[in-house]
Amino acid sequence: MSSEEILARYDNYYSGATDWDTAQQPAHDEHNNAAAAERYFTLITDFFEYGWGDAFHMAPLRPDWSFKRSMAYWEQNFVLTAGIQRDMKVADLGMGIGGPMRRVVEFTGANMTGVTICQHQVNRANQITSELPPYIQDRTEYLVGDYNDLPSSMKPSSYDAAYFMESLSHSEDRAIPLAQAAKIVKPGGIVAGWQWMLKPAFDYDNPRHMDLKRGMEYGGGLRNLNKPDARHEEYKRAGLEVLQSYDMGTDAIERGHLGWWKALTTGVDLPSRLTSSHWGRKLTMGTVKILETIGVAEPGTLRTALMLEHCGFSAATAGELGIFTPAWVTIARVPANKNDKEHQKRIDGLQATIDLALKAKK
Repeated sequence: MSSEEILARYDNYYSGATDWDTAQQPAHDEHNNAAAAERYFTLITDFFEYGWGDAFHMAPLRPDWSFKRSMAYWEQNFVLTAGIQRDMKVADLGMGIGGPMRRVVEFTGANMTGVTICQHQVNRANQITSELPPYIQDRTEYLVGDYNDLPSSMKPSSYDAAYFMESLSHSEDRAIPLAQAAKIVKPGGIVAGWQWMLKPAFDYDNPRHMDLKRGMEYGGGLRNLNKPDARHEEYKRAGLEVLQSYDMGTDAIERGHLGWWKALTTGVDLPSRLTSSHWGRKLTMGTVKILETIGVAEPGTLRTALMLEHCGFSAATAGELGIFTPAWVTIARVPANKNDKEHQKRIDGLQATIDLALKAKK
């Protein structure tokens, strides 16, 4: 498909979302947003890699560090909190182009399997990895798959841990991918999430708050952003026991780091000022507009850039208002007795939901 065709299909999943300044939210999606997520990442992966890097997530920033160093620091903080160690078998569910998981391999020595619904991202991950040392190549595997229904090669109780790094909110009902993670992780193993989350101060009755929510969801390929208490219920329905739940962004500020939104507003070093900051993104859009006008960039490229810019604006504004964070960490455990009847009943119920969605999709 052309970019314009992909955008048109993507917009169908977010009815009314292209009309800015409206609190209209998309209707329920029986596929748990899987098709929309695939189209979204096919459209935006090259933009993200150019403007952000190989890690499609946000992180707090330390003023005397580069943007990339700050990102890597909080990736390490996350995997240490999740207890990932050398030779463990770990799944990265919603891996992007695999940047974080390759650094997890380098940092911990774990063996990583990454899953993404986007074939273009797997192609890019394989291309990047082919130029890296054998140590990284031998410990990484990339799969095309839907984390709502993981590939059959990922056997039950065969992984020591699994995590979602800013990928979980692409699903409308997080309990479904969380249950899939619980299924492949061994009893007593960890399922961790680094997630986009509405903070307790978010007001569903405030039109401005709802508009920012809609802007983040449409521009970020997300669904149904909710608050920690609602997210905990999703973990519970997936049969997981929540051990820790906190805003890593607030934790970082208390340590002396800057808010994560600084990367979207001013940047912290020359590369981030030129690409990911507000004015850097304006420069990108101006360049894209010229390239599309003269026929170098494909039609639809500017619209994609505008969509991402609105998401960046909405997220940064919501962050400054204290009503949203992209860095909420939840550490959960698969019950040691996960093979008991009660746990299996939960899994079977969620599997029935998955099967119905897949049947409707076909």
